[in-house]
Amino acid sequence: MFYCPNCNIEFEGSVESCSQCGAQLVDSVPEDFILDKDNFILLTICTQLYEAEIIKANLESADIDAVILSQQDRSYPFLGNESSIKIFVRKDDEESARDYLENINKQSPLTNEE
Repeated sequence: MFYCPNCNIEFEGSVESCSQCGAQLVDSVPEDFILDKDNFILLTICTQLYEAEIIKANLESADIDAVILSQQDRSYPFLGNESSIKIFVRKDDEESARDYLENINKQSPLTNEE
């Protein structure tokens, strides 16, 4: 299993570079990447990686740590993909993360019809 240190994505197979950012993959997952189920909670689920990355970046700009867990199969994209991309935050940050995400959604021009 390989890991992208920039995107926090795991890859399987003989892939050498990240399909999202082009970074060289490393062969071990850093200790801080492994989710501790006692300390992290699911915040939201996305269907597109770019959407998850935008949410993560917004949360991190508010000093809220976020982790993306992609369960999409990039090896065979032509088969279609119904897998989800999950965003986790620390349990201590859950309330502020949900509030921040709610505010982002309220301000989005895609959700506010004028």
